[in-house]
Amino acid sequence: MLTDFGKALRKLRIDHSLTLGGLGELLGVSAAYLSAVETGRKPVPSTLLPKLQGQLRLGEVDIRGLEIAAAKQMNEVVMGLGNHRTDRAKELAVAFARRFETMDAQEVEKMLAQLDKLK
Repeated sequence: MLTDFGKALRKLRIDHSLTLGGLGELLGVSAAYLSAVETGRKPVPSTLLPKLQGQLRLGEVDIRGLEIAAAKQMNEVVMGLGNHRTDRAKELAVAFARRFETMDAQEVEKMLAQLDKLK
């Protein structure tokens, strides 16, 4: 059964006349892996959306739709805080993660509105 993200991804593949294998080649992953992401057997990796945007030249509306669909099936997010991030950037990520569990719906909407302004 396809997830909301899987449905959106499949639609994009069809709109771009791509098979699972063809899209997998563009993204550097296997058809089996993409199939598992579409059906929710594998989580949506954080690297997938930027790769899709770049390879398929997706607009903001398409990317936002994929972000929303991906968020619905995610239970956890892993962020790389490698050496290329500043200490302040790392501090922001940790502070947000700590606060996230206690945010109410209104606070979530405010944060999303702020992030949308940055785009």
